[in-house]
Amino acid sequence: MADPSTNRFEGDYESLLRRNIALSRQVDHLSILREIALAVNASLELSETLPIIANVVQGALDIRRLTIYELEKDGETLRPMIAKYGDDLIGRERLVEDSVHIHGTALEQAIRTRQVILSATPDENRAYVPLITENDVFGIMLLEDRHDGLPFSKDNAALFRQLGLQIAVAINNARLYAMAVTDGLTGLYVRRYFDLRMEEEFQEARRYGRTFSLLLFDIDHFKKFNDAHGHQTGDLVLQQFARLLQENTRKPDICCRYGGEEMAVILPETGLAKASILAKKLRVKIRKNAFSGTDAEQLRVTASIGVAQYNEGFSGPGDMIQTVDKALYTAKELGRNRVQVAGP
Repeated sequence: MADPSTNRFEGDYESLLRRNIALSRQVDHLSILREIALAVNASLELSETLPIIANVVQGALDIRRLTIYELEKDGETLRPMIAKYGDDLIGRERLVEDSVHIHGTALEQAIRTRQVILSATPDENRAYVPLITENDVFGIMLLEDRHDGLPFSKDNAALFRQLGLQIAVAINNARLYAMAVTDGLTGLYVRRYFDLRMEEEFQEARRYGRTFSLLLFDIDHFKKFNDAHGHQTGDLVLQQFARLLQENTRKPDICCRYGGEEMAVILPETGLAKASILAKKLRVKIRKNAFSGTDAEQLRVTASIGVAQYNEGFSGPGDMIQTVDKALYTAKELGRNRVQVAGP
């Protein structure tokens, strides 16, 4: 006859074991959430935040593929923002043709119910995680295939939901920051951001013996251009001019709207020779570029460009800005549509 006390002991042991497993799982989940929270909140730049999210989440969850989608204004289409397939990190520019219509899909179900939707087939396992901020679903994070081959569980879904809320806040904060530091017309950084980055670059150069250069652009006779073609066309030209700068500079370079038709580019780790070469290349591209007006007419503009490099003689960023501004003024005085380099 079995001893009742033995049965009770075995029952208590099994109960404690289950509780210990549950607590261990909870600790693992909290550890993952903490790791990801620290990582995704390390930057307010969306261009930095998205790759951090993709890399850290894929590694922490040990999954093969991850895609973050943004819901378009039509409410029917999801556009990829970033993806991580194995070791390949894929940015928005390579995903332009991968937009998906959500009607009748698990994506739509996740958006409508605001719940994590799990899908398992013999070939693939997926988790559709809604990204919710301020009670609004603005996107989906798609997680695919664990490396251990097991399907996602309800326990995973609970973790993914918390993770989705955390990631949504990080992306929303980055978007709000972008709105605060980005010019609404051109998409370039605003003047106050320019001033901040100039101060940072100046201090880095002074402290660590680094160098950087500054380009200052002025569209030639822009007031006359506006008077002749109208301010709407002028705005279109400013937008296209800004895009031309962004497409022909490096990712670390900082393109800003300095004021009106003046734009500036901060070039970290760049000496005067390379900065001058870039300025001359941009001057030619601007002159040859066909700008589109409101009636699709092809328009031409030119720009005068001042160039300056950091040196220890500058008392501060304002001194360097004044120097490049003088170089720009000289370029305009000498006939415009030219590059003028400050210094000997």
